[in-house]
Amino acid sequence: TGVKQTYESLRRDNPDRWNQSMANELGRLTSGVGTRMPTGNENIFYIRKSQVPKGRKVTYANAVCDYRPLKDDPYRVRLTVGGDRLPYAADAGAPAATILEAKMLFNSVVSTPDARFMTADIKDYFLCTPMETYEYIKIPYSIIPEEIRLQYNLADLVDEDGYVYCEVRKGMYGLKQAARLAFDNLVKILAPYGYSPIRASPGLWRHATRPTLFTLCVDDFGIKYTSKDDANHLLAAIGDHFKYSADWEGKNYLGLDLEWNYIQRRALQHTLP
Repeated sequence: TGVKQTYESLRRDNPDRWNQSMANELGRLTSGVGTRMPTGNENIFYIRKSQVPKGRKVTYANAVCDYRPLKDDPYRVRLTVGGDRLPYAADAGAPAATILEAKMLFNSVVSTPDARFMTADIKDYFLCTPMETYEYIKIPYSIIPEEIRLQYNLADLVDEDGYVYCEVRKGMYGLKQAARLAFDNLVKILAPYGYSPIRASPGLWRHATRPTLFTLCVDDFGIKYTSKDDANHLLAAIGDHFKYSADWEGKNYLGLDLEWNYIQRRALQHTLP
């Protein structure tokens, strides 16, 4: 319609669709058991307001809605944390590949005999990162679907102020530190497999002995490989710790539509609409 909608207004117009989307999101962020989501990431744990440690700030939770027609679940709700109201003294910046680094990788692919390009995407990348220091949020009881209320006995936990309080134990969208924690966690996870970011350009990674190179932008991998064995080695390393999807044709990356011609060793790049 061209008019920005909130979760509340969308749910008012189509309650079945958006209640389901919110239930899916809350199931994904909790244990998932008993909801439409078979498993969850255990990011949040419902607590009483009195269980929030003294001196700790409690921030808001915001439901962000989107329509992604290419996804399995096109009507999406993502619960984000009001990180702007939470203190975080450490450096929260995380290295990420730029378009320039990605194009340098593309040029390396076409200039290297037998090289190919593929992409991979980690599912719930931010949500899989444990936090040493927990954060605290409050969710309006009014926006929580009935099936979630019943599954987690939230009627017994809702405070008189109308909110359900949660302890956040893993990274979530909106936290200042989420990207940095996820990146540092990935560095730790992939190191035993021989992968590490290049110091001068940490958005670009390489293997210690294999010719594999890849760029990483948040959770999107652009991968240069010269053999299926090398590519599968990286995918196996990722798959040992995350769920992921892979596109062996490497048609889309960082908003670019890519056409690969490995016979003539060239690639055409078009910006996606």
